[in-house]
Amino acid sequence: MNRLHTRSALVAVALAAGLLAPTTAQATAHGAPACTAVALPAPAGTSSEVTGGDVTGRYLVGRVSYPDHTAGALWRDGQYTEIDASSIPNVQVDLHDVNRNGVVVGERMTDYSSFHTDAFTYRDGKFTFLPALNPGDTTDALGINSRGDVVGTSVSDTRGGWAPVVWPADKPGTVRGLPLPAGNTNGALARGIDEDGAVVGVVSPYPPGTPYLWPAHGNPRALPVPAGSIGGETTAIQNGMVAGNVYDPATNSTVMTLWNLRTGATTRHTSVHSGALSVNRNGTIGTAGAIVHADGRVSPLANGSLVTTIAATGEAAGTTQPFNGQATRWLGC
Repeated sequence: MNRLHTRSALVAVALAAGLLAPTTAQATAHGAPACTAVALPAPAGTSSEVTGGDVTGRYLVGRVSYPDHTAGALWRDGQYTEIDASSIPNVQVDLHDVNRNGVVVGERMTDYSSFHTDAFTYRDGKFTFLPALNPGDTTDALGINSRGDVVGTSVSDTRGGWAPVVWPADKPGTVRGLPLPAGNTNGALARGIDEDGAVVGVVSPYPPGTPYLWPAHGNPRALPVPAGSIGGETTAIQNGMVAGNVYDPATNSTVMTLWNLRTGATTRHTSVHSGALSVNRNGTIGTAGAIVHADGRVSPLANGSLVTTIAATGEAAGTTQPFNGQATRWLGC
């Protein structure tokens, strides 16, 4: 049977790094907005999750899991549609993001021996595969902005190292590799793309890596970390706000961090002990069990919740529990 998986790559990376320990988030003394949880529709007898969403919150993408198989899920204005991947040969499909035009990005795995994957876009029932940087590369697509630029990775077993790439909307059928720091032989992971085309990711060796920015204009650069830190990662970007996690030598722990590219300010949120998964244009960060506002206020959520996308409006979405929860929106946070 065709199996279709849509687990968020950001969640997988954060879990592997040990970042998603149960949260100890607490509201600050001056309070934080309460959140109202609203379950998204899904077929009876399934678990479900949201893995990505567009900047407006109108479109959400994810998966539903039946007892014997999984299927892709697309919610438009809260209405559920199943994504059928039977038209493309695969043993597994992952869906990661969607833009305001309903274009979904992800990749299909061709077999469980080589774990080779091919990146694609999906819209209105049609899958379109994206070219690799080099013939035969394994590719994945993790993010898409409103104009349709797609970001991801392209890697060759013979070449080694992950190559961050962009598939530009204005040049369909092409791929562009992003430059790496001088002397880097390990590659980098691209994690997210902004509305203007700026890309964030993490430069190897990873972990902990180096949080990195490829701006729409200007030179690529590492994002600042505390003095003495051995590094960190970025996980999301929206309208100049970058979320990630940085090793803090003072506490010997990983700290959720917000980089404001508009002002140059860096904010470390030490009150929440879980990894950043998503961010919106106001600097609100989604994580495990909490929504963290730019000013430090915290809106605690039910234990186990994962916030994988936050719209510009503040509407957040994710799941009540990884792998066996319920796709959920959080309103009024």
